[in-house]
Amino acid sequence: MNISIIIFCHNEEDNIEKVIGSSFDIAGQLSDDFEIIVVDDGSTDGTTEIIKRYPLVKYIIHPTNLGIGMALRSGYNAAIKEYVCAIPGDGQFDVRELLNIKPFTIYSLYSYYRPKTNYGIYRAMLSFLNRIFNKLLLGVEMKDINWVKVYRKDQLDFVDFQMKSSIVESEISAKLIKAGCKPIELPSVYHERNGGISTGGSWKTLSKVIIEMSALYKTVYNFKKQLPIEKAKTIY
Repeated sequence: MNISIIIFCHNEEDNIEKVIGSSFDIAGQLSDDFEIIVVDDGSTDGTTEIIKRYPLVKYIIHPTNLGIGMALRSGYNAAIKEYVCAIPGDGQFDVRELLNIKPFTIYSLYSYYRPKTNYGIYRAMLSFLNRIFNKLLLGVEMKDINWVKVYRKDQLDFVDFQMKSSIVESEISAKLIKAGCKPIELPSVYHERNGGISTGGSWKTLSKVIIEMSALYKTVYNFKKQLPIEKAKTIY
């Protein structure tokens, strides 16, 4: 199962080395044919220097912080393997959980969900409102659309994603589901970070999502592609 593991990060000098090491280990167990891509989204600490120590890492450096959405887009566009997975560089996702993934057709995708999180009231409310938006306006009833997923590269090429904020994950999932794709959902343990500060629920991140919400609804509503039948029937 050849795979591209994308690690997106911003100021993760306390965590990135461990995440890179774990990713190499697990990717090597999945296949002899893999790549590790690190997207450094404008880090101002020692993250960039740590990444550059790894000669086998394919890295992308954003000169300034562009946000999670653009980090994901950079990684997804750079990936070249058949299967693609993006994980955070904070160590809160255990890369060993990827060993549960089996090869799948274009009509499926894997989506991990967190039964428990350490979210405060504010972050939990944002997550709840996001699920309501996805269900009522996008027709998506996934347990945790903002956590780790495994796609096929041809699925990412197929949806031609447009969003630039973290809401790009909602766009990809919604378009694939609308075209007939079925998510396979797996529980995931949400680990405490060893250091650094999470920015996933910051006002900067949230404001970008709010600005793109109407555009997301329009692009999903107008999406009329159908998944290629011949690929759907292929068994891997």
